[in-house]
Amino acid sequence: MSLVGRLVSGVVRRAIPGAAVAVGASYLISKVSAFTSPDAKPESSRGMKPLYATHKPTTGLQKAVISVGSALMGFGDPTDGTYIAALGDATSNGFFGKMRQQMLSDPTGRRILKERPQVSFTPDEWEALGRLPPGTFGHTYYNQMRRNGISWATRPPVRFVDNEEDAYMLLRYRQCHDFFHTILDMDISVVEELAIKVFEWRQTGLPVGLIASAVGPLRLPPDERRRFFAHYLPWAMQCGSQSKPIISMYWEEMWERNVDEVRREMGVWLLPERNSVTHAENSTAIVD
Repeated sequence: MSLVGRLVSGVVRRAIPGAAVAVGASYLISKVSAFTSPDAKPESSRGMKPLYATHKPTTGLQKAVISVGSALMGFGDPTDGTYIAALGDATSNGFFGKMRQQMLSDPTGRRILKERPQVSFTPDEWEALGRLPPGTFGHTYYNQMRRNGISWATRPPVRFVDNEEDAYMLLRYRQCHDFFHTILDMDISVVEELAIKVFEWRQTGLPVGLIASAVGPLRLPPDERRRFFAHYLPWAMQCGSQSKPIISMYWEEMWERNVDEVRREMGVWLLPERNSVTHAENSTAIVD
């Protein structure tokens, strides 16, 4: 079943019991699946041609369904990054101007757009990061990924962005998300993920960060919600607004550099309250 189909059936299952599920889900799936994107190029009278390898042409209506369904499903199961990625895809069209200007205004950003690097490691390359000296960006990134039990290879491709260069910028942003965790010294609890989403929104202007930061606090227990609004949110707003654009950093060229030196170059400062919170205390649930 397509992502649209899974989103619709998932939302319907949560909202309607019994036999109405099958009828309602089948009807909505058939209606939504009947649309094709007016932005895609005609391939034949029966369909539309994708604009890049992973592109799934969709109409505005389909994007709306994907956005709402992804937001609801992601809120219900924040451990499934598929829904957060689909929400980012479907809501980002038309919002890439800030990122593009940041990259075109910076020599490194222009080089990234030209060279199109993607985050990928062979097993030997990955383990080599762990052998770098402590305090280097590469060693810190490796340890953080190992500590949190996550992999660089789990970032979903971009599918619903209707411009090839925009799709690459979103993919780059998505693949570099774990670097942001490292440079901001944040793990993968709900409250820390929300702080990073706010930081990313202030940096990129992409709606997914704003949506996540608006809806996500509802999942937090009262103590964590108060901590988020008192400490994490103001820090993420200010740091995200004042630091160097993250999208124009060539992270793959920084493995051997001191991580604190990279932070100073970016104008990033760490949240003081973060150091007083233990991982166990601050890991109610995982998002992203």
